[in-house]
Amino acid sequence: MTRGSPFALAAAYAAICVIWGSTYLAIKVGLQSFDPFFYAGTRYALATLLSLAMARLQGVRFTGPLRRWLPAFGVGVLFIAVCNGLVFWAETRLDSGFTALLLTTSPLGTALLAPLAGERTPRAIGWMGVALGFAGTVVLLEPWRAGAVPLLPAVAVEVSVVVWAAGALWARRIREDFHPMAITVAQMGSGAVLLLALSAVRGEALVGPVTPRALVALLYLVVFGSSVAFATYFYLLRHWEATRVATSTYVNPVVALVLGVVFLGEAVSWGMVAGTCVVLAGVALVLHEQRRPDNT
Repeated sequence: MTRGSPFALAAAYAAICVIWGSTYLAIKVGLQSFDPFFYAGTRYALATLLSLAMARLQGVRFTGPLRRWLPAFGVGVLFIAVCNGLVFWAETRLDSGFTALLLTTSPLGTALLAPLAGERTPRAIGWMGVALGFAGTVVLLEPWRAGAVPLLPAVAVEVSVVVWAAGALWARRIREDFHPMAITVAQMGSGAVLLLALSAVRGEALVGPVTPRALVALLYLVVFGSSVAFATYFYLLRHWEATRVATSTYVNPVVALVLGVVFLGEAVSWGMVAGTCVVLAGVALVLHEQRRPDNT
């Protein structure tokens, strides 16, 4: 694992926290005009072109036979087609802030899958954190209140958490084989192709008039939420463990929740607050356990 500038790493971490926290608002706004899979596919298709241009300007080369790029394409299928496709679809039925809160379990998913990738195996405290985190998710979903939360989209978001964790661990295994910009282009491009193909099969692109707000939201997702954020994310994975990078997911919801309340008038319930606190307590246990030097 290479070492980077502490300032650059701190700035990169702050950037993905703020940018990805604000993308939930942009997704929700754009869904007023676009079908979720068309919206996500268009976002990443345009971001692929922008990132490719940026990579060329930096002198990044895309060399080697096609089989060399298959792992990068595979990461894209997980990150973009599956995870983002599920989140975009879920936000057609869930508030943007609540969707972000459900994703706070991402570090738990990473810890749960890490042993399968040959990384650290959680010990007792770590497993307690995982259990506590998932208990918090149950509180967020409030199954004892019939209809309080649309169950299917909420489950879809949690599935995306597990898939994202698998993708992050896979990305770490191939991170040294590619320049960060190169793998960003490859994974966004492969994901965009599948999302647009799904949109074409569904025969849907627009769900309403294309408004200036929706176009601005799309532009923001293309430039910042995709090209800038993913390049930054893969930069961090070259220097930090996947679990450490994943801690940004419990900063993102704070940004998303505030923006959802301020700009969309979304409600915040005591169940959301309590569930999030329980999840974050579980995350804290996992991270504490993984900082132990004798943990192997």
